[in-house]
Amino acid sequence: MKRILPIILLIALFLNGCSSLNGSTTASPQTPAGTTAPVGTMTPAAVMTPAGTAVVASLVPLGTPSAKYGGIARSLIVDMSNIGPRVAGSAGETSTAQYIVSAFKAIGYNPVTQPFTAPSGNQTITSANISAVKTGNSSQEIIVGAHYDSTSAGPGADDNASGVAVMLEVAKLVLGASTPYTIHFVAFGAAESGLAGSYAYLNQMSQTEIQDVIAMIDLDSLVAGDVPYAYSDETQATVRDWALEWALGNGFNLQTVHNAGLKYPDNNGVGSSDYVPFQAAGIPYVYFNTTDWSLGDNKGTTQVDPKFGNNGVIRNTKYDTLAYLDASFPGRVDQNLNLFISVLYNVLTQYEAPAP
Repeated sequence: MKRILPIILLIALFLNGCSSLNGSTTASPQTPAGTTAPVGTMTPAAVMTPAGTAVVASLVPLGTPSAKYGGIARSLIVDMSNIGPRVAGSAGETSTAQYIVSAFKAIGYNPVTQPFTAPSGNQTITSANISAVKTGNSSQEIIVGAHYDSTSAGPGADDNASGVAVMLEVAKLVLGASTPYTIHFVAFGAAESGLAGSYAYLNQMSQTEIQDVIAMIDLDSLVAGDVPYAYSDETQATVRDWALEWALGNGFNLQTVHNAGLKYPDNNGVGSSDYVPFQAAGIPYVYFNTTDWSLGDNKGTTQVDPKFGNNGVIRNTKYDTLAYLDASFPGRVDQNLNLFISVLYNVLTQYEAPAP
């Protein structure tokens, strides 16, 4: 197994690596009241600075390839990729779960591990979900989820270390902020085995808990594709539409596809990500990903020009590495991390559901 970031360095990463979400073009508040926003571009090298040392760099406008936010996320993607393939039920997946627990603790959360078993092929595997709660101004909640397993094809930098990394960086950003709703951050195991982790998480919720969920936000494959998207059912799209409006007003190219058909062929007709169990339970969802709906015959499945990856597909292939993405699409990873962290932070700190 390749090197995992030592825990002491991981703690330093979360203590020093976070800059605030300022610089928007609207008047909406983006830092907690009464706080002073640190300035700077986080890079992996910045985690080596002593605790309390300011990391100062040039201001970078939101939405530019030289991302202002996402340095923590990039470092986490590197470490999860270094674990290697994280196949559901494997030692690699277990090591990643332990790493995520350590990351939540380093931020300041008290994570809970929920083991579960699930069928996978002709065997039964053991996996786990890891969750952490940020208490908000209401007992109603938003679930933010991302799966941490991968296929055996590669280290899964895009699918889905990127989603977990964005979730963890935003979890740090909101920890001291006022949020309208309580937030449950959940790293799902065994998504590549029939979305087993998200089904296990939903199945342990009571009907009252389900009714208290304002929305489920699913983060999956956030850095490789040509275009960043946000999807929802059209009848329950208030969070998605708020995110799209905020992104447009702040210079981000976040798009949607209305009434998108998201049942990818490689999932045997099953919905494409961990929002599916929550959608089936009637919970509004927002699904963030990157792909390119203008390409390929199976719309939404071809992420990039077919000359790249496996005929235009990065996820679940040997090409799903940061090295390949950085070489093939310079600046894309950082730009997309910046976009999704900025959008998600503002959704969690500003969005309030319309009165019924």
